[in-house]
Amino acid sequence: MPVKPLDRRAKMTRELLKQSLIELMKDRPIHEISIKKICETADINRSTFYHHYDSQYELFNEILNDVSHEIAQIVAKHQTSIVWLEEILCEALTYVDVNKDTILVILGDNSGFSVGESFASLIDRFIDTSSEQSNEALKYCIQFAAAGMTTVVWNWLNAQNRMSAQELAHMMTVLLKPSIGKFSLFPLQ
Repeated sequence: MPVKPLDRRAKMTRELLKQSLIELMKDRPIHEISIKKICETADINRSTFYHHYDSQYELFNEILNDVSHEIAQIVAKHQTSIVWLEEILCEALTYVDVNKDTILVILGDNSGFSVGESFASLIDRFIDTSSEQSNEALKYCIQFAAAGMTTVVWNWLNAQNRMSAQELAHMMTVLLKPSIGKFSLFPLQ
């Protein structure tokens, strides 16, 4: 039997629960956050929570999947066209900026999430691993870039007077060009 799409009320409830968990995770790790506290913050009954999720970890995983899906969509829509890495980064950084609170929680210590590893695997999904250029050096290059980009994004989001997403995308492209450009992952001219 096909899965029915969520109705508008269910979507709103899920969004409210996600926002509540993000708000709570600004101050404490996920393992210290109870379902009761999430429900109080969202002003939702526990039974409603359990109608949608089994645990706070399942809720957090859905948040991670949502962010991953959105960034993957940005990359995927450019995959069939010749687009500069800088344009992809600018669009992704704009998304990150708009969703700053969520991204800071995901990148922060309270999530217990290995962002660099997950980011590298996300990038890896968009690279043709069957080509001759896909090798161990490329994997290290991706891991290096993912860790560096994660740190830069964290610092950028926390800066008071920060550069624009477009300026940061340009800087990242300049930094990535010598290594990633060597592997022809994206057109970098």
